[in-house]
Amino acid sequence: MSTESGRRAVRTILLALDSAQDTGALELAAQLAALLQGTLQGVFVENTDLLRVAQLPFAHEISLNSAVARRLEAAQLERDLRAQAERVRRLLENHALRHSVEWTFRIERGALTATLAASGSTDVVMLGRSGVSTREQRATATPVLAAYDGSSAAGRALDTAADLAGNDLLVLLPAAHAAELRSSASAQLTARGLRANYLVLPEMSPPHLIAAGRRHHCRMLVIAGNPAQLLPLLQQSSCPVAVVQ
Repeated sequence: MSTESGRRAVRTILLALDSAQDTGALELAAQLAALLQGTLQGVFVENTDLLRVAQLPFAHEISLNSAVARRLEAAQLERDLRAQAERVRRLLENHALRHSVEWTFRIERGALTATLAASGSTDVVMLGRSGVSTREQRATATPVLAAYDGSSAAGRALDTAADLAGNDLLVLLPAAHAAELRSSASAQLTARGLRANYLVLPEMSPPHLIAAGRRHHCRMLVIAGNPAQLLPLLQQSSCPVAVVQ
């Protein structure tokens, strides 16, 4: 694999999911692992805050099918979470086998942020989008967005996004030094025979990144940095987020 732009070989791609994340990110994670020749690690997090709420006497849930409220039982919630985790495991296995990538899966109990904080040795950390995407959303969410600030880590993020996007790539640039950064990013992509579209943001803050993703119906947002710091701030993204370290 190329080491241009400070790039290093990707060894592991970690996808963290809890009951609030859309499983559509599993396909993207497996595809990315195949392209980068890395190992895919799936983690399903059983949210302890949700389990604690289920123990409260006034906790109820409303069925989406019947709109009927029922008592939220902790034991039933644990069974539901285990069933959801098994469904995620099967989906992960299917996607990994289809893309011929090595994979692992584990269940953790705690908070999603704690799992992200423990991912310091992982090359790429992914978080699925909140909610459930429709088939129409998945069909129209074509561009991959890459945040680029000229750093060596951003160069790796740009390469990672380009691996997944091909020419369906939208590079996000901060307004400060935008022209210089566009020239740098373009040179990096041209060396790989690729091109991209560019969008200048007032700043590279999570709200601006999230807004850009929604406006352009992103397939994935790729950014460089610390997953434990960035991903909690990007949980409302309309597409899965990948943080390259």
